[in-house]
Amino acid sequence: MSFERIIGQSRVISILTRAIKNHRLPHAFLFHGPEGVGKEAVALELAKALFCQADEIYCGQCRDCTRVSQLSHPDLIVVFPAPKQPKNEELQSVVQSIVKNPYYRTTPWANPSILIDVIRNIKKTVSMTSYENKGRVIIFFDAHRMTTEAANSLLKILEEPLGKTTLILASSQINLLLPTIVSRCQQLRFDPLRWNDIETALIERDKVNPEQAKIFARVSFGSYRRSLELVDENINDKQDLMIDILRKVLLPDLDILILVEQLVAQEDKKSIKDLLQFMLVWFRDAMVLDLLPEKSDFIERIVNINRLDLLQKFVSGLEPINYNHVVDKIENSIELIDRNVYLNLVLLQLLFDLKKHLRRRVHV
Repeated sequence: MSFERIIGQSRVISILTRAIKNHRLPHAFLFHGPEGVGKEAVALELAKALFCQADEIYCGQCRDCTRVSQLSHPDLIVVFPAPKQPKNEELQSVVQSIVKNPYYRTTPWANPSILIDVIRNIKKTVSMTSYENKGRVIIFFDAHRMTTEAANSLLKILEEPLGKTTLILASSQINLLLPTIVSRCQQLRFDPLRWNDIETALIERDKVNPEQAKIFARVSFGSYRRSLELVDENINDKQDLMIDILRKVLLPDLDILILVEQLVAQEDKKSIKDLLQFMLVWFRDAMVLDLLPEKSDFIERIVNINRLDLLQKFVSGLEPINYNHVVDKIENSIELIDRNVYLNLVLLQLLFDLKKHLRRRVHV
């Protein structure tokens, strides 16, 4: 069945299916959207459709489809960021990770790029006839990581496509691509995945415990890749640290300043962003608990079910919370972190704001 390996993205699949059936595929696509939502996985499935000789859109099981899955088709070129002189074993580890799961590519390098030499080699390749006379498919993972020289060189290929070549650029940061590159591609936006689709994938594909899968899916914020990363991390430690931060929000301002300094010193940006995402889910759970006091009503809707007792004490021990305001502030802080705003400032603003809105309930 076509696109059966893809999680969600029904709108994207519908668009591509119609284009394939009507033979109206452009020579260049730009797949853009959050990380871990299936851009690269869909690109590989589209390559199968272009190479497969079956009467249907593509069979997924023939020699051509199998070689695409194994990244061994001679007319498929997969480009991903790498250092100038990568070790062969490192390159192979990346390739094998894509073969195993295109949602979860290994990244063994700190700050890799797509260099101009790679684009030059592609130019030489596309100037020659394809090996099997079916055209070529070139997929760029993290296309926004092209150097300026590489991007300008790729632009010439986009302006004057040679032969039957289809380029697919995948990017989670479209704003970093040259506007001239963006304008020469047909854009296809990928949405964050629904949490229940991620939960199902974790249970069926990765054999994750259903209770944990529910937590990983909700905290992943629409990214299957992020949910897989969480599987390999200690989620209980993250929850405990997040709860400890909320406790300390009620302390004097000086203690909050010290807390922020300690957090920034001990945790990297990604870990702090994770903590805020856990915090966001915590407050959404608290809101559900407030609105649905009967256990039979809220039990299936709570994500932090493994911290239910603490959650109930949290809600009962505080004055009514303006959940919409708190959630907005946390979401805004996550967005500021993504925009590389000074981390200490983001955390201080958030925690001081939370302090204003979290007040202990006075029992008379």
